[in-house]
Amino acid sequence: MATLFSYFTPKSKKPSSPVCGDTADKNKNNSPKEGAQGFSPINDKKSTSPNTPKASRTQKDLSGESGLVKIERCGIVWAKLEGHPWWPSLICDHPTQRVYERGDKCHVQFFGDPPSRAWVKRRQMKQFSKDQNNRVIDPNIKNAVQQAEDALSLTLEQRKELVNCLPSDEEENGEDPCDETMLTDDESPKKESSGQKRKNSGGSSRNDASDEKDDDDEVTGRKYNSKRPRRKAATKNKKVKKRRIIESGSEDSADEIALDYFLFSVPSSFLNSKDATPAMKQWWQLKSDNFDTILFFKVGKFYELYNMDATVGVKELGLIYMKGNFAHAGFPEIAFGRYSDTLIQKGYKVARVEQTETPEMMKERCKRTHSNLKSDQVVKREICAVITKGTKTYSFVDGDCTESSAAYLLAISEKGSDDVSGGESVYGVCFVDTSIGKFHIGQFKDDRQSSRLRTLVAHFTPVQVLCTRGGLTLKTQQVLNHELMSAMKEYLTQGSQFWEAGKTLKVLAEEQYFNNDENNTENPVKSWPDVLKKLTDGDPLGLMPGEGSELALSALGAVIWYLKKCLIDGEVLSMGNFEILDNITLTNLDVIPSGPDASLEGTLLERLDHCCTPFGKRLFKQWLCAPLCNPASINDRLNSVEDLMANPSLMAETKDVLKTLPDLERLLKKIHALSLPRDKNHPANRAILYNEDTYSKRKINDFLTILEGFDKATEITAMFKDHASSFSSKLLTQVVTEQDITAGQSKVSGQFPKLHDLLHAFKHSFDHNKARNEGVILPKAGVDPDYDQAIADIQSMRTWFDQYLKKQCATLGCKATYWGSAKNRYQLEIPDSVRKIPDEYTLQSQKKGFKRYWTAAIEEKLAELVEAEERREEALKDTMRLVFHKFDQEYKTWDKTVQCLAVLDSLISLASCSSQADGPMCRPDIVLPEQTSDEEFQPFLEIREGRHPCISRTFSGGDFIPNDTVIGMQDDNDCEETAVNSQSTCVLVTGPNMGGKSTLMRQAGLIVIMAQMGCYVPAEKCRLSPVDRVFTRLGAHDRILSGESTFFVELSETSTILRHATRHSLVLVDELGRGTATYDGTAIACAVVGELSRHIKCRTLFSTHYHSLVEEFSADPNVRLGHMACMVENEDETDPSKETITFLYKFVKGACPKSYGFNAARLAGIPDEVISVAVNKARQFEETTDRVKIFRSLLNCKTGDVKQLQKQIMYEEVQIVPVLEHVNKIFIDVLSASCLF
Repeated sequence: MATLFSYFTPKSKKPSSPVCGDTADKNKNNSPKEGAQGFSPINDKKSTSPNTPKASRTQKDLSGESGLVKIERCGIVWAKLEGHPWWPSLICDHPTQRVYERGDKCHVQFFGDPPSRAWVKRRQMKQFSKDQNNRVIDPNIKNAVQQAEDALSLTLEQRKELVNCLPSDEEENGEDPCDETMLTDDESPKKESSGQKRKNSGGSSRNDASDEKDDDDEVTGRKYNSKRPRRKAATKNKKVKKRRIIESGSEDSADEIALDYFLFSVPSSFLNSKDATPAMKQWWQLKSDNFDTILFFKVGKFYELYNMDATVGVKELGLIYMKGNFAHAGFPEIAFGRYSDTLIQKGYKVARVEQTETPEMMKERCKRTHSNLKSDQVVKREICAVITKGTKTYSFVDGDCTESSAAYLLAISEKGSDDVSGGESVYGVCFVDTSIGKFHIGQFKDDRQSSRLRTLVAHFTPVQVLCTRGGLTLKTQQVLNHELMSAMKEYLTQGSQFWEAGKTLKVLAEEQYFNNDENNTENPVKSWPDVLKKLTDGDPLGLMPGEGSELALSALGAVIWYLKKCLIDGEVLSMGNFEILDNITLTNLDVIPSGPDASLEGTLLERLDHCCTPFGKRLFKQWLCAPLCNPASINDRLNSVEDLMANPSLMAETKDVLKTLPDLERLLKKIHALSLPRDKNHPANRAILYNEDTYSKRKINDFLTILEGFDKATEITAMFKDHASSFSSKLLTQVVTEQDITAGQSKVSGQFPKLHDLLHAFKHSFDHNKARNEGVILPKAGVDPDYDQAIADIQSMRTWFDQYLKKQCATLGCKATYWGSAKNRYQLEIPDSVRKIPDEYTLQSQKKGFKRYWTAAIEEKLAELVEAEERREEALKDTMRLVFHKFDQEYKTWDKTVQCLAVLDSLISLASCSSQADGPMCRPDIVLPEQTSDEEFQPFLEIREGRHPCISRTFSGGDFIPNDTVIGMQDDNDCEETAVNSQSTCVLVTGPNMGGKSTLMRQAGLIVIMAQMGCYVPAEKCRLSPVDRVFTRLGAHDRILSGESTFFVELSETSTILRHATRHSLVLVDELGRGTATYDGTAIACAVVGELSRHIKCRTLFSTHYHSLVEEFSADPNVRLGHMACMVENEDETDPSKETITFLYKFVKGACPKSYGFNAARLAGIPDEVISVAVNKARQFEETTDRVKIFRSLLNCKTGDVKQLQKQIMYEEVQIVPVLEHVNKIFIDVLSASCLF
């Protein structure tokens, strides 16, 4: 049968056809079950008696009410297994038995990808024919039916090539698989060569195993003939199910149906067998509860991986198999951080399993319980941490963090429907960055396109998502699958795992995460963060969720449950760092990377981010994703940039200091975790670590690093001390001036905390160098009274022993010394030459020529010394945690310092990119819009000689051509412009293909974002009123996974614009309507332009190639026309392919007469003969269109205009009869042209 690894690896795809071990599930479409879509063959009644005798002929006839069923090799039939629907199948030989029939069963291969096979009873088979195809509804069965119909046209010999059956482990070893059990090709391991079999017949060496092929099934199947349970055991005992599928309701899609690995169970017959050692039994019990997790199983000083985990370790980590009869690999304890991080980055979950007792403790336990059972003769092991992409805390075991970006864990709950008429939803979300312990909670209403949710996941891009199984609408699933394609997704059970709001609040109150004093009996809600109190509307007991916060608290509950499962809930939640999410908007202008694995190249973040610290980079990304809207705040940030640019040497010195700082924000979180009291219930505090000295050095090194970092940071305030008085920016003055000091032109008080006294206390509390080298914090005198007393007592005892030795030497008249160690110390070693030994001496040991004695005084003082040393060790044992706890008590002070440094780093980054650009940069002028005569505000945008922030050269290598963009105000540089549309808020942009229209629009959007985040912009002049949101409809792409076409995506984005845009928004629409018929696209584009320009009246750049659209709005006072200029050489109306187009990339007024599409075709390399045909067709279409226009004009003209119309048609004076003849001809042409369309 198939090995367990076949069902474990996350990379394997579930086949469409029936799969081994699946239970009946009518809602699962990707692996349809019995009765799926109500499909059955024409006659679903039983065939004739199953007792038909077996014969040796190659063909049998089974009669049923629906006709004869031909049973022949490579015949095509309908076959059915219990719990699965009828499925088209191919009769074929068994891969090892070489027969296709056995008793009353036939061996078939099911059509579908990947193909699977099984023994099927004859009465469960029907004849396959094409006339049943119209009864199939399920798309997966349709695919299989299509393959079967294609196979019908093949001969029996040709159908043999369709057979793709491979033997499983048990079949190749001679074991007989159970009836009606299927194997897929993904689960069937490849055959080994005879050489490999010979190697594995005995105990192969580690190198031999590593030289063989790294095949998953080979390792878990034949290569290591282990005695662990296989799927065969589950099929023999129907009550034991090793893999189950959780049903999530009748309307769940295939994406929502996920495996619940907690239900994986191991047969007790295996666990109680002689082949299962106590340690292996322990491993299987842990694995059954965490089947989707790689177990790093501690054995002595090594972490070991077994069975399918070992396969992953060899494949992904490059480990080498150890000797033995099952897959087995390992590595030293000290290498945990490196190996675990590698697996986590590849999408695996890792559990650290530690020994929580020593062999001596195990023996004592067995002695105490009087247990002689073999299963008890093993040290206890427990999972101490489960680490995923979204739950990394970078503890002392994990090692240092090398990534500066945040890794968010997202939980999302939804209340809504997929109703096409509305489809609005309410979302509750909770983001957490476990590396710094910061939570973001929010609840909001969203539209049918989930635009706010898309914005949110673009801003806080999660690496792992938690959601309820069956609790999300189809549109939300599509958003998560499309926008977060590379993120890990876990579906939790509503109620037990994804908590309701009430249960969340109850757990928060009971666990007392935010209560620092264990003896405090007051109401725990009083110690809650203010954000959580707001979500309960001030409920004193904290048990009732506030109105409009139920889904947000439910999402928080899911995060808490998952953190508890990963055993990090205490250290993360106890920081109490919560924030409420605001309604934020992010555009798709290549501002930031589009996913966690996307590249920074070509984004605005890459262009602007010059931060020197990791925490500065995280804050800068938040600034970029949420630009300011208040002109006063924007201008103050711009003042900061000006002040820094005016002091380049100071800015350079500050950057040098910032570059030396570690990630203080994450180090604060690590020190907080180390400062927590030892929870005896947490398995990590019981773990036996064999590299404790190394880990202690890591802890102390982190602590000393953060002290040195804050000490270095205090230099910055000293550097700015003489310059702060001249600063015009309040923000810059506050972050570089210490508290209670007034500075700057605005005389504001500083916000940078005073750290001198705090740092001085920690600097002189212990010897830093000794602590770094030895991994032990030894408090200096006066820091710890208990430690000081123990040290004094120890010194007093040692002085007594020295004096006592001198006294004994004088008494004996010879030279005596002390000998011994630990509790056998201070034995008086006396030569045998001394004959007279005092009676009080007690012989303890001896060697040749010497004897060793104790006296009653020595024994008494030695006991006092041991007791003093124990008091010293007891004081030292918790000294490190107490020092960390004392540091963590000032967390708010340290965190405020980090925030000041992050703001300063971000401001310096803005100043750097403002002063180091490729061209001229200007300070944007942000002003409030003026009120018009009709008492409305007139937003505007004026960019002079603007350039794209991320492009310095054209695609041909030339300098970037700057352009003006004026919207909502009169263009002073355009003297010919009429007053009718001088203040138009909508600009129609036309121009040749590849002429720069899209670049112009993106350029305008990015300049607005830069201006409102407080940065200089690449332009000669920039003036604008604040923009509340930037909407874009740029580019062309579909969402295949969501079933959305390119045109549907365009309309969805346009719908979001029309629903949410206000008069103060900026809208950028690029060639709307190109994904459908010309008339439909033109009509939709025309209606959208009319809505934006006449009703919403927001600032709009709308590019198009529809010249009829331009004509429609050429006289509209709300619309201005502009185009990207180009120069045409060798212009030829008869053959446009001979024309040479030179793009000028200059935006000028008016409409472009043509789009010059044939030039783009020639540049793209389309053959000349194809272009020539296209030119002729274009001429025909144009002539037909002109005739239609003339015909319409003639029908609408008056009698007196006939002669003028004659001149227009015939270009000379003619009589009315010829005109009518010409009209008749036109009418015929129009009728013929209508056939073309």
